[in-house]
Parts: sequence; C-alpha cells; structure tokens
Amino acid sequence: MAVLRGGVIGFGGTGQKMTEFINERGDAKIVAACNRGADKLAIAREKFGLRTTHDAEELCNWDDIDFVLVVSTSYAHKDQVIAAAKAGKHVFCEKPIALTLEDADAMIAEVEKAGVINVVNYSIRYIDAYIKIKQMHEEGKFGDILSIWTYRTRGWGLHGAGAEPHRAIVEPEESGGWTVHHACHDLDFIYWVNGPIKSVYGQQRSTVTEKESEEVVMALVTFENGAMGWVGDSVCQMRDHYTGVIGTRGQVVLTGEHDHTHMRYRAEGEKQDTIIPARDRKRPGGGLDHFIESIQKGAQSPISIRDARHSLACALSVQQSARTGQVVEVPAEPPSSFR
Repeated sequence: MAVLRGGVIGFGGTGQKMTEFINERGDAKIVAACNRGADKLAIAREKFGLRTTHDAEELCNWDDIDFVLVVSTSYAHKDQVIAAAKAGKHVFCEKPIALTLEDADAMIAEVEKAGVINVVNYSIRYIDAYIKIKQMHEEGKFGDILSIWTYRTRGWGLHGAGAEPHRAIVEPEESGGWTVHHACHDLDFIYWVNGPIKSVYGQQRSTVTEKESEEVVMALVTFENGAMGWVGDSVCQMRDHYTGVIGTRGQVVLTGEHDHTHMRYRAEGEKQDTIIPARDRKRPGGGLDHFIESIQKGAQSPISIRDARHSLACALSVQQSARTGQVVEVPAEPPSSFR
C-alpha cells in the first residue's frame, strides 16, 4: 500500500502533535505545513523537516499531497477546506467547522462536488465511554430516550479571576466563542446518540467585560423525536464531567475524568446498578486514525462536514437564545446533496 502524504494547515500545538502521530503510523506521512506565524513554520522546518508556506491555497495545490489537515483558527476553516476540496485533496477539519451556517454550507457544497473524503474531529465520538453509551442505545438498553444530558468543565480558569487567557474566550471573533468552540462537542454528542435537535433555550455568563464572550453555558434542548435534553460547558478551574441518559427501559450515568471515570447502568425493574468499565480517554489516534482508514478504504465517513453542520447550527442557536432570552428553532438542514 502506497504511503499517503499530507499537509497541515495550522502548525500550533495541535498541528505538531498530529504530525508526530501520523508520522509514527508508517502508512501516512506529513510532508508540508502552513501557518500564519513565522515561528511555527521554523519549527516545522527545523524539527520536522517539512516544506512550509504561509499560503494555505499553495499548500493544497502541491501535487505530492493526498490529504490536508485543517487545524487552524476556526474562522479560517471555510477557505482552507474549500481550497483543499478544489485541489482534490481529502480533508480532515477541526471543530467547529465554521462560524456561520453560510460558510458551513459552502464547505459542504465543495467537498461533495469534489467527492473528497472529509472527516471532522469531534473527539467525543472516539472516546470509549461515550462510544459505549452510543452502543447501549443501539442495543436497546435504554428503550426510548426521554432525556439525555452532558455537562463538562474544562479546568482552565475564569478570565476575571486572573487565569491565563484562553484564546477561545478572549478572541471570540476568531473562535466563535466558547459555545461554538467547545460546547459544540456536547451538542454533537447528544445529537449523535439521539438524533436531530429541534429547538434550544440557552443561557450564558462570563467574567469577560471587554467583549461579548461566554465562559459558562447551559442550554435546554428539545429533540425532533420529542425527547428533552440539556448541555452545560464551562472554562472554569475545575475539570470534570457528568453525562446521563434516562430511557423507558434503563438509565446510565457517567461521571469522573480519565482513569477515575465511573459509569453505572440500571434497567427498569432491577434493584441494583451494573458497573460498566469505562475510560474517558480518546482512543489512540482518534479521528486521525479514522480519517486515514477512510481514505484507504475509499469510503466517506459518517463523521463528515455535512454531519457536523447540525451541531454548529445548534451552538449558534444557543448563543442566539442566550442573547435574546427566547427559545430558538434550530435552522433546517441544507439540500441532501450538492453533487
């Protein structure tokens, strides 16, 4: 099997770690990097031996590249994904895919017209504990879901308390704000398990005073199938999570972090919980492995830019709801195909 060759757009910490991981596989290799800052390009050349450029479109058009990893600042994703698609390159995109639905739809149109394999890095879908919850639902352990939720705190720290600024908080114009940047993971998880979301009611608070930027997010959601749910996400100092499902046949609760993850399930009618072995750690390679394997198989992934559009629509709706105080209907999906 020929070795796949790729380029990375955005060579910060994430881009460098992805390069290291892919280069350890043996069946794929990163050969080029693009970054807007010269210091990161120097690292790409001197530490990794990569060809470099400041121009994403130039990288996408190099003939010896099969795929592109778009792990740059969120506002730039649209143009970079479109450049990769127009050049016929398979593309891996970091979440959120874009900051507006108009940009997302333009991205969907281009990757589908080009027929390139595209994968979005929604990391929860590659974490064992959450995969287990998804599998339990598919096996009928919950019956009909009545409620599903997830609440996560990320252990960074509040801006107003003097924490080192998190870029997503202090640069919402580039990140989309914490809801779009990070709570999109939570919205994607409950959508992945229980299907499309119909409407949202959101609230948010922040210690940032100089611009509109949320640090604590909560939202109630109503699903198209009638179930209800809620998500919460915060950049605060504590790091933890709390996830659960209430179904007509059984319930599950997942708590803790990493090696301290604890998951218990109880079926209706039973008198004791069943403890389910679970780890809140991403499988080695996570979305990168899935992306490379999808290219090798020539099969489009279900974790696509089109699929990721729904969680973006939900996150934007949560922001709109929090700012207006109104329940917001989640915008409709785009046409079924742009081909």
